[in-house]
Amino acid sequence: MGDIQKLHFKTNVQLKSIIGKDLINDDNIAILELVKNSFDADAKNVTVTYLNLKDNDDKINKTFSDKTSRLIIQDNGLGMDLDGIQDKWLNIAYSEKKANKTQHKRRMAGAKGVGRFSCDRLGEYLNLYAKTKKDSEYVKLTIDWKLFEIEDEKKEIQSIPLQYQSLTKAELANYGIEAFEQGVLLEVIKLRSSWAYPIKDKNGIITKWDTEKFVDLKKYLEKLINPNQAFESDDFGIFIDAPEFINENNIREPHEKFIGKVQNRIFDKLDFKSTSIETKTIENGVVIYTELKDKGETVFWIKEKNPYYPFIKNVKTSLYYLNPYAKAFFTKQTGIQSVNYGSVFLFINGFRISPYGEVGNDWLGLDQRKAQGTRRYLGLRDIIGQIEILDEQNDFQIVSSREGIVRNDNFKNLTNSERNDSYFYKSLRRLERYVVEGLNWDSSIYDSQDKEDAKILKEIESKIVSGDIFEDDLEFREDHKTKQRRIYSAIHSIISAKTNDVIELYINEKLITQKIEEEKEKSEREFQQLIEDFDNKKIDSETLSRILQRKAEQNADLEKQINEFEKYNTNEVTSKAILELQNYKKTIEEQTILIQQLQFQLDNLKGEKDKAEKTANTYKEKAEKAETNFNIEKEKNLYLLATRRTLSPDADGLIHTIKINNIEVRDGIDNIIDDLTEDDFEVEDLIKKLGFLKLNAERSLKMAEFVTRADLKEDIEKKDVDIVSYIKEYISLYGETFSDKISFKFQTNNSYLNKNISVLNLSIILDNLISNAVKWNAKNILLDFENINEKQLALVISDDGNGLTNKFLSDPNRIFELSVREVPPTGMSGSGIGLFYTKSLLNDMNCNISFLGNNVKLKGASFKIIFNTI
Repeated sequence: MGDIQKLHFKTNVQLKSIIGKDLINDDNIAILELVKNSFDADAKNVTVTYLNLKDNDDKINKTFSDKTSRLIIQDNGLGMDLDGIQDKWLNIAYSEKKANKTQHKRRMAGAKGVGRFSCDRLGEYLNLYAKTKKDSEYVKLTIDWKLFEIEDEKKEIQSIPLQYQSLTKAELANYGIEAFEQGVLLEVIKLRSSWAYPIKDKNGIITKWDTEKFVDLKKYLEKLINPNQAFESDDFGIFIDAPEFINENNIREPHEKFIGKVQNRIFDKLDFKSTSIETKTIENGVVIYTELKDKGETVFWIKEKNPYYPFIKNVKTSLYYLNPYAKAFFTKQTGIQSVNYGSVFLFINGFRISPYGEVGNDWLGLDQRKAQGTRRYLGLRDIIGQIEILDEQNDFQIVSSREGIVRNDNFKNLTNSERNDSYFYKSLRRLERYVVEGLNWDSSIYDSQDKEDAKILKEIESKIVSGDIFEDDLEFREDHKTKQRRIYSAIHSIISAKTNDVIELYINEKLITQKIEEEKEKSEREFQQLIEDFDNKKIDSETLSRILQRKAEQNADLEKQINEFEKYNTNEVTSKAILELQNYKKTIEEQTILIQQLQFQLDNLKGEKDKAEKTANTYKEKAEKAETNFNIEKEKNLYLLATRRTLSPDADGLIHTIKINNIEVRDGIDNIIDDLTEDDFEVEDLIKKLGFLKLNAERSLKMAEFVTRADLKEDIEKKDVDIVSYIKEYISLYGETFSDKISFKFQTNNSYLNKNISVLNLSIILDNLISNAVKWNAKNILLDFENINEKQLALVISDDGNGLTNKFLSDPNRIFELSVREVPPTGMSGSGIGLFYTKSLLNDMNCNISFLGNNVKLKGASFKIIFNTI
């Protein structure tokens, strides 16, 4: 066996191209890498200047001259002396950033040590001028990159000599370079790419220049630089200059000008007109602070223990929800549609990591998740934002300028979407809940499937972009008070915090106090009306019982709200608002006691009244009996008259109404027979007539059901009723007649509306809706009441049946048309006219019904009825 010998790696001369122009395949990335080097050198400014682009000798000169195209990148950093150039700049893959994460009070931007080879990507030649503050002379290094582009397996990169020289200030001026106190100037000569393109007419004369590439560079740098994060302690400015193209720059819109300072201020501008959430670690990473804002006003902030420590120690997340209006404002201010800007960007130590956040890049799985719940989750088109990481320990390791970072445990704790268990998704879920459960998507009045509405919304967006419409002109589907009420009821779901993890919580005091004031005003108004009605003897014990029931429900709801708030440690302002809530609860309790006293008085009065009436009725019965005996012989042969007198006035009115209904049925059938006999009919007209007959038949059936109840006449005719109480009472009496397997649940939400209405027609409406639900396999029906305002009541009826079929989902209004129907899975036949007459009867009452959708509250269909007294 031979002796052990040693071999060594050899660095072939072509290594230059591998880590230079072949590796860095994008001009913008190359410039960014050089900008990062200036930043790490503690520069306050770096300027990127283009020269000799319109008129140069690039194609006719084999080397270069003063007229050759140039790109100059100059900074005012610490600079380099000859030793620094030799030992650091020319030392391939060497980087101080690997050993020192911070330098000159800055967190360093990268750690690869190959950024200097971006010069090879940009041009064929390089002149490097450098000077430190303590040196009196400048160092000039000259590189011809073509010298390294030879096919020779024995040629090593270090065998290529590079020329350098020391220059005085006067000698520097001979090269056309102005003197500088310290820093580095990179003069890239004979550019490999075209940065501007001439546009010629048919005669070959240049009429203008295409400068889009300059605009793209500036926008690229804007998105890649985060001044809020990287440059807090020291200002760092990036400037682009192209003296030949001043005119081209000046005629562009403000957001498209490319000469001047590069600034990324987009997220600062969005806060006042959007819904946003900001989450950041504080107190050395062990605490997370989250603040949710809407239209610039804080909704809540919370300090809580960081469950992701130590993986997440110094991270900040800013997310913005963009409704259609906000998207238009975004375009107005930036000149870019949000969909073409990107989504959630990742910044590490002040510089963006590609490709995260680029258009179409779903690195956080937002669109994949939204596909599982379109109306529950936010997707790429709904939000923009950024995640900012200050990383001194290299916990988030960068793979390359295009491949992102290593997917280690730190990355998982930052982005994991499974069970929303990560720093990012904890923040996103709060924003989603606020948008969905609180704002109901902050919808425009023109957010619908209607083509005309879509056209109007498009016109409004265009006017926002052009500056013809401002925020105060915008119209939403819901008013501010309605949104505030929903936000208040959902606030604890939105916050979704573990009690033991909460250190301190603030909830906007207006959210609590406005809700209290609104309810207090309504409660006091109702209470005063109650007292007035009692004094005027316009109220009975049954009504007082219903009011007491509502007060009990209201008190229980307040108790629940207070308990929810008291779970957390709240700040002083929020605690005062909660105290207001407790005081309001005491007011409700005091009102309850007074109402109970009124009921006691009323019951005593009623007992005395009943006793007096009983005595009077005894004498009245004796008188009537005597009169009856006197006339009985006279009337015994008048059969019809005698029969009518055996009926009560209410039953007499009922028979009269049934007779009228049956006359309508009889005459309607005669008309149909005539039409059929004479072959003179339209199918749609025939169906409509049959539907009308069915409706009258149902009215007769419904009146037959009412026979067993008292006060028949008032059930037939219009009367003032409490809609909520009547519907609950009706279903409790007749619910089982539809199916013994159907269950009903009510959510009254302290709702109330008194309306003059035909309860017979209302009963038929309920019958139709419940019957339809049973036909479509419903086992449970939820009736959810909520006051829209003092004169409007909304009722959402939802079932857990099969729901509306796909046949009608695209245009659900068709189900209210005459004879439109679908065969249900139960096989129970339907006439296709129940919903038509349901809508007709409601319209006659100045009310309306609409289909909300499937899987809204229960998994089946949901309908919304609006009762109006206006």
